[in-house]
Amino acid sequence: MVLAALVAWLADEAATRERIGALGAGLHGEVFDRDLRRYASRRASTDPAFADVGRAIVGHFWCDLLVEIARAVDLGTDHPERVPRAARAALFEGWETPLWDRVQTALAGAALGFLWACFQRLPWFLGADPRALAPQLRVLGVLICPDPGVHPRVAQCALRPLVLDTLGGTLGVDLEPGWLWGPEILRPVPDRGGPAS
Repeated sequence: MVLAALVAWLADEAATRERIGALGAGLHGEVFDRDLRRYASRRASTDPAFADVGRAIVGHFWCDLLVEIARAVDLGTDHPERVPRAARAALFEGWETPLWDRVQTALAGAALGFLWACFQRLPWFLGADPRALAPQLRVLGVLICPDPGVHPRVAQCALRPLVLDTLGGTLGVDLEPGWLWGPEILRPVPDRGGPAS
């Protein structure tokens, strides 16, 4: 029901669709096809486990990253350069750490920085409040997630806020997010400093 409402809402939101399309194009073209492949290629020169980057990032890889960037932005960091570090801390020190091997973990750390840098270069993002990016990242995360309703991070950190803040009026029913995904259990992870990857 939420996904159908999301698609219906997007049908009426041309500017939002355009922005989400730009985010997706940047994710695919700049981050995956260019930056992450270069990073993996450099690492593969000394560690062959990095040779097949495509296989390492299947499943919930991208939706986890997008949702944690959205959360880091929402938590109100006054320093945009800290967003990748905060997202990384939440992803790897939070309540549901992905069951990734060392290659996937290294790729995720690098990809968080690449994603944030890519998004900051988008023309519509320049000079804007970074928090305006969070809802679009949530929508993109939901749309690319293989199964958003059963993926706890996407359900709690993307679908729940979208229902509460964006889609409530378009659902046509009184949908209580707590009923669907339980009480909110995600908490901010403090920014401990250090490198983003």
